[in-house]
Amino acid sequence: MKDEEIKREKRHRRRIRNQFFAYFTLIVLIMAAIAVLYLGVNGIVRYIKSYNNKVSEALAEAESGMTAELENESAQAPESTQAAYDEEEYTKETGGDSLGELVDNLLQDMTLEEMVSGMFMITPEALTGVGTAVKAAESTQNALAEKPIGGLIYSAKNFKSKEQFEQMLQNTKDFSKYPLFLAVCAECGTASSYGMDDIPKASEITGADDAGEAYGAIADTLASYGINMNMVTVSETDAEDDGGLSGQDAALAAAGAMQESGVSAVLGRFSGSGAEEVENSRDGIYETAIGNGVDCIMMSNEKAAGDDTPASLSSVIITQTLRESLGFEGVVITDALDDEAITQSYTPEEAAVAAIEAGADVIYRPADFDAAYNGVLQAVEVGRLTKERIYESVYRIYRVKHAADLDE
Repeated sequence: MKDEEIKREKRHRRRIRNQFFAYFTLIVLIMAAIAVLYLGVNGIVRYIKSYNNKVSEALAEAESGMTAELENESAQAPESTQAAYDEEEYTKETGGDSLGELVDNLLQDMTLEEMVSGMFMITPEALTGVGTAVKAAESTQNALAEKPIGGLIYSAKNFKSKEQFEQMLQNTKDFSKYPLFLAVCAECGTASSYGMDDIPKASEITGADDAGEAYGAIADTLASYGINMNMVTVSETDAEDDGGLSGQDAALAAAGAMQESGVSAVLGRFSGSGAEEVENSRDGIYETAIGNGVDCIMMSNEKAAGDDTPASLSSVIITQTLRESLGFEGVVITDALDDEAITQSYTPEEAAVAAIEAGADVIYRPADFDAAYNGVLQAVEVGRLTKERIYESVYRIYRVKHAADLDE
C-alpha cells in the first residue's frame, strides 16, 4: 500500500513538472511571436542605426590616421555578413586618402543586390507605384527595404508646400538604410515651382557673379528642404553676353555656388562628339569644370557623329573621352533611359547593362526599374558584368555622398 502511494506521488510530481514545462514552452513561444512582430516593425530602424554607427566608427578610424589598420580591415569583410566584396580584389587602393578609406570600409558590408540598387536613380512614383507622390509612408519604407536605391528625382508635382516637401524628404531619408541622392531640377526661371519666387530668370542674369548668386540662393533653399542634388544641366546655363560674358562663365559659377552650399551640381549633357567638342564647344567647359572638381556629369542620349550608339551607352564617349582623355573621376549619370531615343532600340535591361559596360555610374530613370535592376543582376551572374565593375561605380557614388564627412 505504501509503495502504491509512493508511485501515485511520483506520478503527481511528473504531471506537475510536465505542466510546468508546457506552460513555460507556451510562454516562450508567445514571447518569440511578440519579438518577431517587434523586429518586423523596427527592422528598418535598426538597420539604419547600424549603418549610421558604421559611418561614425569609420569616420573615427579615418580621422585618427589608422591607415594601415583600415586597409587590413577593408580587405576582409566580417564573416557574419553576406558582403559581396569580402575578397581583397574588390577593395580599393586608397593610398592614404581618408575619404577613400572611409568609403571602402563602408562598402564592405553591402551585398551585391544592395550595390546594384544603389546605382539607380528613379522617381518616387517608380519606387512605390503611386500616381503622384506627395508623402513618404509605408509603401516607401517597404520599397526601400526591398531595394535600397541610390537616389530619387522629384518634380514640381511632388511639391505642394515647404512643410509637406520637407516632411516627405525627411521620412524618405529615415526609411533608407543607406544615404540617398535626393534631387530636383530647379533652375533660374523654374525655381518658383519649389517655393522660390525671388530667383531671377536666366535672361536677367548679366554676369558670372549674378549666376553664382542666383544658383547659390537656389541651392541654399533646396538644402533647407533636404535636397542634395540639383539636376540642372548647368553647362546649358546661358547668361546674356554683356561685357564678354560667356555661357561657360555662368555655368561654372552656378556649379561652384551649388556645391559650396552642399548641393551636388550636375554638368551636362555630354554628347562627346570627340575632341572637337572638348576644344571648341563653350571654350572647353567640361575640361574646366572637371579641373574645378564638379561632382557629376550627365551624359546625352544623342549619338556621336559616325556612331549609332547614344552617348549614355557608349564606352567610346564615357570611358575613352570623358574618363581617359578628360580625366573625369566623378560620377557619370546617364541621360533619362525612358526617353524614346533609348526605348525605341533597347529594352530596360539592355540599356542598363550597356550603360554600366560603357562606364556609367548612375542609371537614371530606366523605363522599367525592376526589369533593369534584374537585368544587371543577371548580367553579373552570367559574367557579362563583374562585381568589381559594380563596386567601382558605387565607390564613386559614395565618395560624393560622403565628401562632406571628412576634411580632406
